[in-house]
Amino acid sequence: MSKTTKPNFIIIGAMKAATTSLHFYLKQHPNIFMPDVKEPMFFNNLKKNNYFIKGKKNNKITSFEKYYALFKNANEKAIGEASPGYIYNKYCADLIKKNLPNVKIIAVLRQPIERAYSNFLHVRRAGREPINDFLNTLDLEESRIQNNWSPVYHYIKKGYYHKQLLQYYNLFDQKDIKIILFDELVKNPKKIIKEIYYFLNVDPNFNTNTNKKLNVSGSPKGVFGWIIMKMRYYNLLQNIKPSKILPDFIINFLSKLIYSKPQKLKREEIIRLTKKYYIEDITKLEKLINKKLNHWLS
Repeated sequence: MSKTTKPNFIIIGAMKAATTSLHFYLKQHPNIFMPDVKEPMFFNNLKKNNYFIKGKKNNKITSFEKYYALFKNANEKAIGEASPGYIYNKYCADLIKKNLPNVKIIAVLRQPIERAYSNFLHVRRAGREPINDFLNTLDLEESRIQNNWSPVYHYIKKGYYHKQLLQYYNLFDQKDIKIILFDELVKNPKKIIKEIYYFLNVDPNFNTNTNKKLNVSGSPKGVFGWIIMKMRYYNLLQNIKPSKILPDFIINFLSKLIYSKPQKLKREEIIRLTKKYYIEDITKLEKLINKKLNHWLS
C-alpha cells in the first residue's frame, strides 16, 4: 500500500491578501510543491452548511481521498496549499491540527478595511454582489449573516484577525506560524518570499519571479463587462481558464476591455471605518503577532 502524501504547510488566508500571488511565487521553487488546484478549501468543506450565495456553487473537495490526491505526485521537501477561507472558518484550526498535527501555518494579513473593500469588489466582479455601494453592504452585513448568507459576504467580520488567529496560536507552536503583512509583501516581495523559504527550510537563494500580479479586483465596464459579469454569475465560464490558453498580453488587454479600475476609498474613510470596527481587535493583534500595526490606523 502506497504512503499517503500530505501537506506540511498551509496558507490559511486572509482572503484578498495576495494569497493567489503567493501561491504562484511558491510554486516556482523546485523544492516546493503546490497543487494546480488553488484554494481547495477542503477543511472548510468538511462541515456541512446551507449558506446562501448568489449563483450556483462549484464542485467541492469533500473527502480525504480527493484532498490527499492533490499531493500524490509531490516529492518536494515542502508540500503546501493555499485556502484563504481557513483563517475565518471557526472549525478549520481544530480540523487542521487533528489531521495535520505537524503542519506549518502561513497567514497574510491586510489592512482590514482595504481587505473588506477589495473583497466587495471581487464579489461584484464575479456578479454575486447585488448592491453596488460598499458602505450599504456594511450596514446590511449583520442581517445577511443572520439570514445565513455565505462568508463570501462577511466583508467586515473576516477582518477580525486576532479572534481568528488566536485559535491557531492556541493549537500550534508559535515557531510553526508565519505572519506576513500584505503591504510588506507588495512593497518588497523578494524579501518576504525569502523569509518564507527560510521558514519552510528550502533554498532561500532561489530567484523567484515576483513581477506578475494575480487576482486583481476591478469593476465591470460597459455592456461587454456586464455580459461577462452575468455569465460568471450563472457559472457559464467556470470551466474556461484563459491563463491556460492565452498569453499574458492578451489576457491583460481583455481585462482592460472588460473591467475598469475601481474607485478607491479615500484614506480618511478607511481610517474612520477602521477605528469604528477594528480598533480593539488591532490592539490585541499587535500583541499576539508581535508586530506594530500603526500604519493601519493612520
